[in-house]
Amino acid sequence: MTKAWRTAVTSVAAVAAVSAGAGAAHGAQTGADAGFSFTAEKYAAVPFGTDRATVWQMLVGAPQSPPPGSASGWCENTSMTIQCFTASGDYVPYGNFNFNAAGTLVSKQNEFLYKPTAPSMTLSKYNKVQLGMTEAQFRAIVPAASCVVREEAYPNWPATTGHKLAYKCDASTGLFPPVAYFDLTDGKVTYKYQRALT
Repeated sequence: MTKAWRTAVTSVAAVAAVSAGAGAAHGAQTGADAGFSFTAEKYAAVPFGTDRATVWQMLVGAPQSPPPGSASGWCENTSMTIQCFTASGDYVPYGNFNFNAAGTLVSKQNEFLYKPTAPSMTLSKYNKVQLGMTEAQFRAIVPAASCVVREEAYPNWPATTGHKLAYKCDASTGLFPPVAYFDLTDGKVTYKYQRALT
């Protein structure tokens, strides 16, 4: 990423992380729930290339997670993924940590963990983005403050080829605003989709 765009996306993530932490539901914590939380900061701190056991330790800090439905959040360890939720309820922020066959973290996905600081995505801007554009061309069109990174992946880890950055770019605030999705692979736009942009 160019430095300006990386700084903008990082700023968006930092503001959203504070909001996510402040907005998480907190109930009485007992037993396995005590002290557990899943936050945007925890999500961001887990490095690619980490083994599954270390990722679990970084996220949960104990052999067992609080059970599903816990007000403070919880993590689930499935065959290829660790999925963590910030709280109980509908549409709560969560993160997925995906592993290759060797048990190495190669992909992170999130929903609602981050919010854009100044959503202003439009259909006109969306239409200007073309498949095959370079990252610099993409950034010259799409305002960084409208976007958050919803997925980052290194499918060929430890090689960095195939590096994927998936952006979610909102037009306004709210739970389900008009939105555009863009994937960049190895620094070029490889996917675009929009819903309800005007």
